[in-house]
Amino acid sequence: MTSRLVCLYLSVSLCLWGSSAYAADKWVSIHTRNFTLIGNASESDIRRTGRTLEEFRSAMALVFPKVDQVSAAPTTIFVFKNEDSFKPYKPIYKGQPASVFAYFQPGDDVNYIALSAGLPSPNAILHEYVHFLLREHVGSLPLWIREGLAECYSTFDLNGRQTEFTLGRAPEQHIATLNMTPQFIPLKKLFDVRDDSPEYNEESKQGMFYAESWAIAHYFLFGVDGKRRMQFVDFVTALAKGNPPDASFAEAFQTDYETIETEVREYIRKRSSWPTMKVTSKDPIQTDGRSTVSTLSDTETEYYLGDLLLHLNRLQDAEMHLTAATSKSNDFAPAQASMALLRVRQKKYDEALSLLKTTAEADSKNPMIAFYYADVLQRGDAENGFANVSEDRTETIRTYAKKSIELAPQFVEAYGLLARVDLNSGQHLDEVEETLKKALAIAPGREDFQIWLAQAYLRTNRTPEAHSVLESVERNTASSETRRRAATLLNQGEQSLGLAEITQSIESELLRKERAPEEVQSVSLAGLAPPPSRKAEDTVLESLTPVGPSVQGEKLSGLLINLDCANGLTLRVRTGNDTVELHSSNPDRIQFLSYNADVGSNVQCGPRNPGTPVNVTYRPVPGGQGDPLVIEFPEKK
Repeated sequence: MTSRLVCLYLSVSLCLWGSSAYAADKWVSIHTRNFTLIGNASESDIRRTGRTLEEFRSAMALVFPKVDQVSAAPTTIFVFKNEDSFKPYKPIYKGQPASVFAYFQPGDDVNYIALSAGLPSPNAILHEYVHFLLREHVGSLPLWIREGLAECYSTFDLNGRQTEFTLGRAPEQHIATLNMTPQFIPLKKLFDVRDDSPEYNEESKQGMFYAESWAIAHYFLFGVDGKRRMQFVDFVTALAKGNPPDASFAEAFQTDYETIETEVREYIRKRSSWPTMKVTSKDPIQTDGRSTVSTLSDTETEYYLGDLLLHLNRLQDAEMHLTAATSKSNDFAPAQASMALLRVRQKKYDEALSLLKTTAEADSKNPMIAFYYADVLQRGDAENGFANVSEDRTETIRTYAKKSIELAPQFVEAYGLLARVDLNSGQHLDEVEETLKKALAIAPGREDFQIWLAQAYLRTNRTPEAHSVLESVERNTASSETRRRAATLLNQGEQSLGLAEITQSIESELLRKERAPEEVQSVSLAGLAPPPSRKAEDTVLESLTPVGPSVQGEKLSGLLINLDCANGLTLRVRTGNDTVELHSSNPDRIQFLSYNADVGSNVQCGPRNPGTPVNVTYRPVPGGQGDPLVIEFPEKK
């Protein structure tokens, strides 16, 4: 139920058991319109998982039209036939397979979702897809936000009709946990839970963490008629910019943790029914039923399993599968590429360089191959103090860093590599600023990029701009080392910092922060298609918050007192002392949204006494009645 990166290993016996267990199975690959599914489950189970995801994806496009779900990094879904088959390929927590029903493992070359076909409901797979959307469009967020939103949207229900669905239904297990468990996690503690925290990983503590995260997100999104919704958006926007959480919370909500905690407790205590969002569309949820099926060879199966384990950073286990894949077929390029990345992770750079060179020069379309080929070449230069580096070698590094950016425009590490190469060589300094600004548009919280940008300004005698950046970093950073570096540059300036010292600072920072690619913030968990030119405020939660339809028109609120279905659809809405009449000759084009549990899937025609609260978006018609476009039924107060 999470995307997480761990560095512990399964025991050798478990690895061997997993290898022998899958060997007797038939593994198939099914390609739907938007997903690749791999599994040893039955073909019908794998198809059902694909169909569920396609329906959910189509529904999300209706509610969240700003969300681009086409990713430059493809998404592969593993569907294991049962829990025993799934267990050897789970993340590891304290030396044991994590207690998860499914998980999302992001990557800059591929995103993986893995689950067992034996799940009692599709919520787990939808939960993981929401993680994908959040990562693509919001980036790094506190764990409670990620899990709370994923739980809220994973209760997607088509209501048995292809033109109507519901979001925000209250999961029974969370309601039971909140009613039965007296120990409410204090908000400040909940907000500090991390991927390695017991509350997130231990089965006895997970229930309350997920239930409370869901309740808070549900309150912000659907509660009190959306009063806190835009404040929630402001809060996440501030976090996406790298602002401190406590100050961001106080600024966004204009109150403290204790007040919000009290409101959420009251929201839970008073609920007999929970507000949901019903969406009715004139067109049915579109899914393309076409798919292609193929049986995987042993080489392909070993490769896929090995690459999944590689992305989990389970290097020893990944090596077992990838070695088997390359031994069965030494010309299967995907397995060679994964083996090269494995050697990089193992810091076996000489062996990695040979594999990377061969794969990169074969015109690999994997952005990580291009990146690591350039990175390993540059590491060799750094180890030699950048002495006697030829222009051809520098240009080779730049070429493959640029190729990585071209293949994955939102993979920020490739921008950082390109900037470092240019700063180290002293060439193309006019391009460094543009490179780093693009990276910071994707990952605005990256303080290392900000310091490198300041160094680029200093190198080109733009001291005021450099000081402005450094003062901001020094003022806002939570890292004492980063604050020291910013202060050093402010106090000494370019005149007393030579190229070698700048280079040493860059390289030591790179080595100090050495991390696996999945830990890198890479936007759009769903779609890297747009170029990295978005502003920070455009990448946050507003595109994933159901604040109403993206239909332009006039707005009115009041009481719906009559719904006349003769000759189209005529609405009579009382607003104060006036009554407004709106008419549509084609009611199938009207979008209905309901946050009110009393408004069912069918809105009845005829008079209403008392009236029903309603918000209407309509298009004015000169000399006639307005044309209703969207009818929203807000939460009952």
